Amino acid sequence: MKSANQVIFLTDLHTEKVEKVLMLIYKSNSIIKEFFGVGSSFDTVICSGHWEMELQNVSRRQNPLVPNYDPTRSTIIDYHLKEIVIRSDTASFGDYLHGSIMGILSNIYTQQLKEGLAWHFVMQLTQSYRYLRPKCPEWIELYCIYPVNKLARIVGDDFLKDFALGRASIQEEAFPEEIRELFLPEEYFYRNKIRFHR
Repeated sequence: MKSANQVIFLTDLHTEKVEKVLMLIYKSNSIIKEFFGVGSSFDTVICSGHWEMELQNVSRRQNPLVPNYDPTRSTIIDYHLKEIVIRSDTASFGDYLHGSIMGILSNIYTQQLKEGLAWHFVMQLTQSYRYLRPKCPEWIELYCIYPVNKLARIVGDDFLKDFALGRASIQEEAFPEEIRELFLPEEYFYRNKIRFHR
């Protein structure tokens, strides 16, 4: 039986790089623990290079709990195995933070809602340090972050934190259409909203 928060290196890294990766994991987990009151129990798998990341993507592709991997990004979140896969040679601190936040969000939510919530909180936590943010695909900004930001303005950030963790609920029918779309079945959302932005 694995203990929580294991770090698994699938690549050979110099001691300094290993120490840097461990520090980034520790710091991102401590920030979300302080902010949300809970830490991620997901393990972190460290890869390096496009080929190693692609192997991780292919090995997880049949798992319905793993969203489609975008090769421009440095993370894969596997909810079934409770793992955050990070490509260490391209990941910024924001990628580690994003992965840690994804690891604490309620599993009852759709992938697009989790993406929007995670990015909303990454933006909030890095407000004074924007250079630490990971690159955000345009479609995520348009279809995930914008509606979550709108939701935050309606319900407030404290409520949104509780909602993100599954401690509060909303009636999505009461909100504007772009917010309601975050609750649509993932197949419909990705087929009808995202395909033109890929």
